[in-house]
Amino acid sequence: MSDHETRHPGNTLLSLQDLFEPPVDAEVRHAVESSQFVRMHCDLPGKAALVLDSFPGISGASCCFIRTPLGKTRPLRLVAHGINRIESCPSGGWALKSTEASLPSYWIPQPPLARKLDSQQRILSEQSASISGFSISSEELSIEVEIPENMNLDWTIWRFPAEESGIHTALDQLLALERQPLSLWNSQTSYQSPADVYLYLVHGHVYVDRFIWPRMWKICSELDAYGLYIIMSGLELATGKMLYSLLKRQLLFSVIARQAQDGGWYHGEWTDLMESHYRFHNGAMLLLEAALKERPDEVAGKSLESAAHFISRQTDKTDLGLWFLHDSLEENAETMRELCRQTGSTWIPARTLGKSPTNKLILNTHLDTIVTLEQYRDVTGDNQYTEQVTSARDAARGMLALRPAEALYRVLYRAIQLTLLPEPEAEQLPLVVRGIKRLTWKHITPQLLPRIKRIFPRLVMPGGLIERHLSMPHYDINYHPVNIMDLARLWRCFPDEDLAEILAEAVEAVSGSSILEYWAEAKQRHFSLIVWVDALYQLCTLRQDASYRHLLAEGIIHIEDTGLGLPPSLLGADPEAVKITDRIPCPSPADRHLRVANLSCNGRSEILVINSTDIDRELTWEGNTKLSLSWVTADGQPVPAGNSRLCVHSRKWIGGQQR
Repeated sequence: MSDHETRHPGNTLLSLQDLFEPPVDAEVRHAVESSQFVRMHCDLPGKAALVLDSFPGISGASCCFIRTPLGKTRPLRLVAHGINRIESCPSGGWALKSTEASLPSYWIPQPPLARKLDSQQRILSEQSASISGFSISSEELSIEVEIPENMNLDWTIWRFPAEESGIHTALDQLLALERQPLSLWNSQTSYQSPADVYLYLVHGHVYVDRFIWPRMWKICSELDAYGLYIIMSGLELATGKMLYSLLKRQLLFSVIARQAQDGGWYHGEWTDLMESHYRFHNGAMLLLEAALKERPDEVAGKSLESAAHFISRQTDKTDLGLWFLHDSLEENAETMRELCRQTGSTWIPARTLGKSPTNKLILNTHLDTIVTLEQYRDVTGDNQYTEQVTSARDAARGMLALRPAEALYRVLYRAIQLTLLPEPEAEQLPLVVRGIKRLTWKHITPQLLPRIKRIFPRLVMPGGLIERHLSMPHYDINYHPVNIMDLARLWRCFPDEDLAEILAEAVEAVSGSSILEYWAEAKQRHFSLIVWVDALYQLCTLRQDASYRHLLAEGIIHIEDTGLGLPPSLLGADPEAVKITDRIPCPSPADRHLRVANLSCNGRSEILVINSTDIDRELTWEGNTKLSLSWVTADGQPVPAGNSRLCVHSRKWIGGQQR
């Protein structure tokens, strides 16, 4: 029986010291143990289940995740002996300190939350826990929290020994760069401070920070773990803070700790079958690959090897070549029917291009798996999956080359383009054209288009838009930038692929239309802007093309206008785009309203500085930043080398490259 299924009545008293130094009678077991990281599970009977993380060889710091069992409504009283100061922390949460210099200090990054979980550890609901009592004296601090009936209480606390006072200094002194919002791919929410890691990292597992449709529960997501890892890597590089090194290790081994015995990661986003979503699985592999590029580790190496073996088997044979599947539900018709039953979705069984009826032929996951396995080969030197990757590349190349029924698709996509207009433009359409638009989104895209694609299969459409799949009855323009990003990543891995024309037309399909405005006007489409900018980052670090940089800066302004965060890659530590030895720290502008895109790669410095506000802003740098760059304005005019005062004009940008 799991800890959240066990019921214990009565009050709960916890000593802060006992959390980090469990009593001898506590039941302790090791979950993950490496030369870099140790995780132990500890049960305090009737009180709490603890997950305790420590970091050998890097710091005496440790982190404790607390989860109380189910029971009646009751108070939890946390007592910290020797603590006589509590302060709001600039990095988020609260710092608990003592006037006695020899005693450890503590950091509580997030307030305690009450949660309901199911047997698969998915979060069904959550609410803030009420602080029902608080006292502080010269000898101790006491916090009392009300635990709601039939809910677990989750709380996370860090301990820093006295000799690690530098970590608290790191928490107290943040650059503007450390406070800017950065978007997470799966959650579609933003990280904005170190404390925000614990919006995602819950009781030792990384979750999405939103309740996901259609079941409206929070699931574990290795894709968000990878995004957080890239953020930590970029901030570690920019600041040199040990704090980010600790957080990176905790994320890495939290992912490893959740790996199933067969090498996969399972999520249950859609069904009670706890299906595996292979893009999330690939996120775990990419994180492991990034970590192993930085430092060898036997535990991480074995985890990656097992994960590669798992994903290499998730395939289907088609007439074009081997196709990597999107999720484990595609393995057979029974699980696909269960998906439809539990979510109300529709599946079209077809043998298009010789595929299995259950294979949805989803392009972006197929490309992502090719890239992930190629990265695996590059990191480990293991060539055993080369034949599969080669066949999968053939399949991708063949799919992208399909161009049947050109005239028919051209007419269809003229109608589809009408459905992608922002509202002000759509309202100006003549009445007859508005009727065509309505007919298209109500009938043509959900009903007619899937049938036509089965008869005349293609994904690259007239005008450059790239569709996501062939076997689902819905149209989703929001995956167009995902396809651009994944094609650019594929191109980076395999420069011999002939992708220049497809990518140019795909970019033009957005830049030559009002699709950006369409994405920006509705909240459910906002995240397409993030992926669009991420795709342009990939292209900017692949090609010295001024147009890509213009579009990147324009996209960042759209992101800022909608209140979103930038992609993590813009910090300049994307492990796919920039080799470890070539990384150049992202500078931090003193003005918190300015945004920096760090395009440095191949050992060459390049940044864009974007001003999305309505006033001109002077550009100066925080910290010890020393840059020697040649600057140009948004219209390509050079900034005189002797100009010591740089200004970024309203709604404009400037670019700096290594002299």
